[in-house]
Amino acid sequence: MGIYLTPRLTPQKEAVWMNSTIHFRIDEETKRLAMKAAERQQTSLTDLLRRRAEELAEEERKLQSNAHEVWLENQVQEAFARYDAGQGQFIDDEEMTRKMAELRALAERGER
Repeated sequence: MGIYLTPRLTPQKEAVWMNSTIHFRIDEETKRLAMKAAERQQTSLTDLLRRRAEELAEEERKLQSNAHEVWLENQVQEAFARYDAGQGQFIDDEEMTRKMAELRALAERGER
């Protein structure tokens, strides 16, 4: 027996429209028990499974965000280590502005 999560075109957080479908097969007993659990929570099985999928997605967002934060922290630590070792090269704001303008001009021309 399959369960179909068919989207309703209703607005979600940040005005995102649901337009994906998840389809999977489970045995009859699992479906029956899941439907009873949904009834007990006064919701449909589809809504219950949709919420769980959203929870899983949010967990993954947090994991990915945390991974980026760890990477960024490592980059900062490496930069300070290079500075402490006397390997840092510093330029003033005017020089950085000039270099960025050069890089933008190269990018606009499709050059590296």
